[in-house]
Parts: sequence; structure tokens; C-alpha cells
Amino acid sequence: MFQDKYKRSLAESENIRRRLTKQIDEAKLFGIQSFCKDLLEVADVLGGATECVPKEEIEKNPHLKNLYEGLSTTEAQLQQVFRRHGLIPVNPLNEKFDPNIHEALFQQEVEGKPPGTVIVVSKVGYKLHERVIRPALVGVVKG
Repeated sequence: MFQDKYKRSLAESENIRRRLTKQIDEAKLFGIQSFCKDLLEVADVLGGATECVPKEEIEKNPHLKNLYEGLSTTEAQLQQVFRRHGLIPVNPLNEKFDPNIHEALFQQEVEGKPPGTVIVVSKVGYKLHERVIRPALVGVVKG
């Protein structure tokens, strides 16, 4: 009787130890999640800033060229830091729509594309260690 209680107690304490170890490991991986979400807005602003610069104006104006190169370098370094910490972009253009990682903003009929295919990515999504922290905002081919 006491031996049975002893074995159950040992098993229970081992289960608790495993659960706590798993929770600690997840906290280490995902503890930066809210910080990452905040930085995604910064990445969006940098991306938008580099995309809106007319390419023909870059060569004409050396000041604009320097500014553009600085923004592009900053954006590349930010993406490198994201990858180093397990934050990867989700750009599903021409992929099958997946409601787990994409958020459909609209549907549109398109000739030659199968229904459910992503045709427009309004905002790139991100995953942190395979956990979606921001779904990609997309337009999908109507079925």
C-alpha cells in the first residue's frame, strides 16, 4: 500500500517536472513574441519607405540614393536579426490559401488560377518558431 503510494508520488513529481521543463522551454522561445510583434510594424514602415522611392530618381539624386541605400541596409539587417531569433516572413503569393496562417481580405475571380490561390499579399505574415504571430493579409481567387 505504501509502496504503491510512493510509486504514484514519484510518477506525479516526474510528470510535474516534465511539464515545468516544457513550459520553461516554451517561455524561452516565445517570451519575445510581443516584442517581435511591435518590431513588425517597424519592418513594415521600412519596407514601405524603400518601395515608394522611384527607381529612376535614385540615380539622378545622390542624396536620395544614399538615403535609399541606408534604409535598404537597415531593413536587411532587421530581417537578418528576425531570422536569427526564429522570426520568419510568410509571403504566400501563388500558394494555396491556408486559414491557419493567412487572413483573406477579399476574393476575386481570376482566369487561369485555381480557386483558393493567393493572388495578392497586402501584408506579409510572420511566424515565430512555427507559431503564427501575424497572419499574412491576402486576396484569394474566388471559387
